[in-house]
Amino acid sequence: MSVTNRRVFMMQVAAATGATLAAGASQAKIRIDENNAEAASVGYKLDATKVDTKRFPKYKAGEKCANCMAWLSKPTDAWGECSLFDNKFVASPGWCSSYLKA
Repeated sequence: MSVTNRRVFMMQVAAATGATLAAGASQAKIRIDENNAEAASVGYKLDATKVDTKRFPKYKAGEKCANCMAWLSKPTDAWGECSLFDNKFVASPGWCSSYLKA
């Protein structure tokens, strides 16, 4: 393989890698719904004040997605990424039974 062919090959590999990473990063995330099976399995609520405290007695006032260890976005974001829900956004004032104080 000549130097020119090797250089062209390496540039193509770099371009393909960049395109693949950009495509993965731009995957559209959807806002999770309380009725989603995954969300329902952990008792997710869009508004933490609506949590059924009889069903989830460990809930304490003030707990919400934005101050949970699983929250991956800025604390000021209205919707953000959660490490529990892949490719889905959760509501900042939301709550689920997997809550862990940050």
